[in-house]
Amino acid sequence: MCTATVMFVLSQDRLNMDLDRDCLELMLNLLENDTTHDQALDDCGLTDHQLQKTRERVIQLCSEIKSQGAAKYLNTDNITVGQLAMETLLSLTSARAGEWFKEEMRQLGGLDHIVRTVVQCCKHVDSMTNVWSPILLERIKKVDRCLRILENVTIQNEENNVYLIHFENGILINTLIRMFKVCDYEIPLYPSYNENDKDSISAVLRECLTANLKVLINLSHDSNQINGSKIGCKDGVIDTSLHVLLKVPDYVPNDDKFDIMFLTLTLLINLVEINVDNRKLIAEAQAPSKSDSLHESTKSFAIEALVKMFFQQEELAKTEEKKTDEILDGENKQTEKPAKDAPLKAHTQYIEETIALLVEKAGQNMQHTVIASYIAILLGYITMDDKEYLEFVGKQLPDGRFTAMLAVLDKYLNFMKLTAAPGTRGIKSVEMIIKHLTKCEKLQAEASIVPGTSS
Repeated sequence: MCTATVMFVLSQDRLNMDLDRDCLELMLNLLENDTTHDQALDDCGLTDHQLQKTRERVIQLCSEIKSQGAAKYLNTDNITVGQLAMETLLSLTSARAGEWFKEEMRQLGGLDHIVRTVVQCCKHVDSMTNVWSPILLERIKKVDRCLRILENVTIQNEENNVYLIHFENGILINTLIRMFKVCDYEIPLYPSYNENDKDSISAVLRECLTANLKVLINLSHDSNQINGSKIGCKDGVIDTSLHVLLKVPDYVPNDDKFDIMFLTLTLLINLVEINVDNRKLIAEAQAPSKSDSLHESTKSFAIEALVKMFFQQEELAKTEEKKTDEILDGENKQTEKPAKDAPLKAHTQYIEETIALLVEKAGQNMQHTVIASYIAILLGYITMDDKEYLEFVGKQLPDGRFTAMLAVLDKYLNFMKLTAAPGTRGIKSVEMIIKHLTKCEKLQAEASIVPGTSS
């Protein structure tokens, strides 16, 4: 108990706590030994009074830390060795520990503990959950934190990905997909548009959804076709992903819309990148209903909705770009430009406000461009090597041409080359899609295809 307490207290001081293999092994040993903690107390040589005094001192110390704004997730009413060890592990940023952390977490059994914690916390959660009690919400918050560790240890680590996918007959994948469906179903029932909302049911579910998506993205990475197949073939994954992409953003704050759409598109692209079966599932999937009745099928296909979303995002990007041009021309400022003889401070403030507006508009412009580009990439993969799907997508486009998609992809490719932004799709993949759509464009022009109806 004392050892776990020392570890926990040190973990709250992010300036001093350096995680190394010995610390990690100690924390995992404390987790292992927690199951026999009560029996060990009987043989530790201390009296009941001494044990109670130690426990009270630990509770007092942890309460003091909580009163200072740290350790906000720790429940001081039920402190155990295992709880302190798990909170210590969850409070540390595994990304800071380096590549060795990913390997040691698997070899020392840390991944097993994290997965079992996720499974246990999600055990009583399903799509029919109607009452989100404070206890249940705390469990979901803990799942969110566990998933952040799993996200870190699965980034570009095929050994961990394979291990987690096959661990206990795929129990993690099954749990993640079940929670994915729960978040998809429940978020529209608790719409929230307050960007400062962090503790409501909606906020907790949104955090869980994004953390869930990040782990699924890592586990379905294109380096292993089997991984994508195991996730994509699960019942309802494609339909749920399309519903999350096309409907869920309508029920969340503006700041969260981009993250949800971006992550969901990334997952869908992972699933179709080298898997023909998943391409077929998306191509033949129906779009979510436009009514308030969730998951009610309509006769329209998801591809039609994706093309429509592409043009919406393209138009929004053009609007933001126009606003940026207006700012540069001095036509879209809420404050007037100071006179030449105005104090230097007034000129400096005006310049700072202008720069801030330009950065904001440029960021919004690129967000819409990225979403439009990812939709184009997704449709590019679906139409690759399949004439039927290519013709169907073409019918949704003005004049049956891919001109607009190619323009957006060219812009996105230039952006990628300039920024080398981490987490973006590989440049080679985008270039391949551009080459594919360019070829389709050329063939359509040569064949003089009759214009299709635009969506």
